[in-house]
Amino acid sequence: MTAPELECCKCHAPMHPGYLLEEGHANERSITAWVEGQPQKSFWMGLKTPREKLATRTYRCTGCGYLESYAPTPAA
Repeated sequence: MTAPELECCKCHAPMHPGYLLEEGHANERSITAWVEGQPQKSFWMGLKTPREKLATRTYRCTGCGYLESYAPTPAA
């Protein structure tokens, strides 16, 4: 089964899938994630580890460049 074609809510052009890249310490690369709740500072690691973290899916409009991200719940 193929994913349905998404349409931009701004200009109604097609949206193509992609991802947002994070570059951390020593250029370590990862995909952004949605984190439940409010950020809480940690003395050693910058932010405390969350209770729930979900990978994001991001789509870019081919017409106006608008980005739209989703954090779907993983299948059980």
